[in-house]
Amino acid sequence: MGMYLRLASFLKTTPKEALIKVWIGLSIVATGFLQAFMIAGAITAIFERKSYLEIIPYIVGALLAIMAKAFLMRYQEGFVKKMGAKVKGNIRQTLIEKLLCLGPAYQDGRRSGNLQSLVTDGVESFEVFLVQYIPQVFVVMISVSAAILYIFTVDSVVSILIFLAAILAVIIPHLFMPAISKLMIEYWQSYAHLNAQYIDTMQGMSTLKAFQASKRTEKALEKDAKSFAKTSIDNTGMSLLDSAIIIFLCAVGTSLAVGIAAWHASQGLISPAGLLAILFLAGESMKPLYELNVYWHGSYLGFSVAEEFYEVLDTPVTLNILEEAKANHTMKNPPEIELTEVSFRYRQEAKKALDTVTIKIEGGQKVAVVGKSGSGKSTLVNLLLRFYDPQAGQIRIGGHELSAYTLDYLRNQIAVVFQDTYLFYGTVQENLMMAKPNATLEECIEAAKGANAHEFIMALPQGYQTMVGERGATLSGGQRQRLSIARTILKGAPILILDEATSSVDISGESQIQEALERLMKNRTTLIIAHRLSTIQTADLIYVLNKGRLWEAGTHEELIKKKNGVYKQLVQAQEKARYEI
Repeated sequence: MGMYLRLASFLKTTPKEALIKVWIGLSIVATGFLQAFMIAGAITAIFERKSYLEIIPYIVGALLAIMAKAFLMRYQEGFVKKMGAKVKGNIRQTLIEKLLCLGPAYQDGRRSGNLQSLVTDGVESFEVFLVQYIPQVFVVMISVSAAILYIFTVDSVVSILIFLAAILAVIIPHLFMPAISKLMIEYWQSYAHLNAQYIDTMQGMSTLKAFQASKRTEKALEKDAKSFAKTSIDNTGMSLLDSAIIIFLCAVGTSLAVGIAAWHASQGLISPAGLLAILFLAGESMKPLYELNVYWHGSYLGFSVAEEFYEVLDTPVTLNILEEAKANHTMKNPPEIELTEVSFRYRQEAKKALDTVTIKIEGGQKVAVVGKSGSGKSTLVNLLLRFYDPQAGQIRIGGHELSAYTLDYLRNQIAVVFQDTYLFYGTVQENLMMAKPNATLEECIEAAKGANAHEFIMALPQGYQTMVGERGATLSGGQRQRLSIARTILKGAPILILDEATSSVDISGESQIQEALERLMKNRTTLIIAHRLSTIQTADLIYVLNKGRLWEAGTHEELIKKKNGVYKQLVQAQEKARYEI
């Protein structure tokens, strides 16, 4: 029950639409009742051999009721779509906001395909419960109560029978929920897994072809698809059984009610007119219950998704935001960065990615951090951007702990050029404006020139309006990286982080990118995470990490002189590899 109420709370965002939906439902039922009364009146008039002039108003009334009902049902279809879009939009916004608050830390270890299924198809599955079922509950309560009260004035026994049938029709579906819930959760998990598998296959198509693994993957997908089909069939069987019982109860209740009413009429206990009213009204009063049953079964998938949905919403945000962060401390420009005995591990059972690391970067200084793979370099970036908080130690920027700044303000002060540049599906200009949504075309062009990207952009078919494709698939690695640099220039943040910004670029394109980076680093506090050590020899200071610990620190000239030093070994290894090439 708690889950139902939590889901229902999303209707608070659309109270007006919910009330209108109930009103439309009641109006449709009312026209059905009016139609029943008119037809009953017409038949009674015929049996009593009344004139055509007395019969015609009943027929006209029935036709008008039918026309009104048809109009309302047509209007309801369009209204439900609009209301559903609004409710689902609010739910998706809530879910995406929470995922963004949780950040990359939450997504680590989870398949993006599963989260994609939750945000798209998962949220879609809530529509029937919120937009159809809940308003229909109120429609049933009001309309069936009104019908039973009227029938009670005609035949109390029949009204009690209809009341019992209605109660059973509402209660019995809930008795099936434990069994159905288990099946529906399995159904959703199977669907989300299959969807994730398809996404992996599409994104990794080139790799699968290159390693001749497409046949194996095809068989694995076929197995998953068959498993999903079986789960779907099992779920459908249980759902049909439940539905059949409800339909049977409604049909039996209606038949018994009409049969008892007919027997009472034969005994002279009710009039023929009363019998006809019950005959038509009993069927009409069951229609809202039939629809409620249909909506209940349509809500099953939503109930199965709700568990995963609320798992996301209930996950606490682990980042600590101090109360004074609301005051939005400001940084001097350019700010200094200081890490004091910082320790961090990604999981409790994992080894430390950083172990009591102390690093200081003065404002405007250019500092490099180097080390072997797995030494903790990229972890520094994650901590500075507050994707995670350290378990021990302090990180200060501009003299304040990171928790003293709001996340929006902090991240607005840091610009990052990642090793793997992510470009969104859209135009070149739209991708540049990710850094500054209100940027003009002239500002985008100026940033692109600073990144040595303007020339190749203008060579594209539509220039800055050229679609770059998903993940920038239509561009080379060097072109994507220069767009990333242009995006960083446009942001204009006082802190710059270069996370192995040239490691995935070929030697021929590296010079242009390095030139753009040198311009970008001026008058900024810069942290360089380096793989190619030749690019950081001019750094003011170099920190060397090894197995998560700070091993050495100094300038290039100082470190290269250290006998058996880690930095010297890294430089020698790279020079040897370059010589062999």
